[in-house]
Amino acid sequence: MKRLDRRVPRYSACLIVLATVAVWPTAGWSQTCSPNNFKTFVEGLLQNWADKLKFSWAPHIDPGLIGATYAPDAVLLPTCSKGPLDSAGIRHYFEEDFLPLKPEATFDWDNNKIGGDCSRPFASGLYLFDLFAFKPEQHVQARYTYVFKQMPGNVYLIEQHHSSLVPTKPAQECPKLPSKR
Repeated sequence: MKRLDRRVPRYSACLIVLATVAVWPTAGWSQTCSPNNFKTFVEGLLQNWADKLKFSWAPHIDPGLIGATYAPDAVLLPTCSKGPLDSAGIRHYFEEDFLPLKPEATFDWDNNKIGGDCSRPFASGLYLFDLFAFKPEQHVQARYTYVFKQMPGNVYLIEQHHSSLVPTKPAQECPKLPSKR
C-alpha cells in the first residue's frame, strides 16, 4: 500500500507537467516582433497555430486550445464548412467539424507571403492537412490567409483567417470583354 501511496504524487506531478507543456505558449506567441526578425516572428505565429491545432484533438487535451488563438472579434472562413464564422461559430466549427478529423497542418514555408507590421502582421500561402481520423490518413492541400492582431500584453491573436481547399481541376479562365474597335 505504501508503494501505491508514493506513485500517486509522481503520476500527479507528471500529469501537471504534461498539461503545462500542452498549454504553454510556443515560441511564436512569446517572441518580440521587430523588423529584423519579422518573417521568423510571423512564421512562429503560424507554427503556434499548427501546434495548438494538433494539441487540441490529441487525447486528454483541451479542444478549446485552438479557439484561444482567435481574437474575440475574429472572423473565420473555414476550410471544411461554410462561413464566415464569428467567435461562437469558430469554436463550434473546430470542436464539431474539424478536430474530429484529427488534422495536423504543415505550412509550405518556401511559398508564403508575409506582410504588415508588428501591430498587424499577415501571411498567405499554402498548407497541407494530414487527417489522421482516416485509415490510411488523407491529405488535403489548402490555401490560407491569416491576419494577426497585437493584443494587450504583447499577445498576438488571429483577427481574420481564410482557409480554402486548393482546386483539383484547372481554374477556369475569366471571361474576356470584347475588344473595342
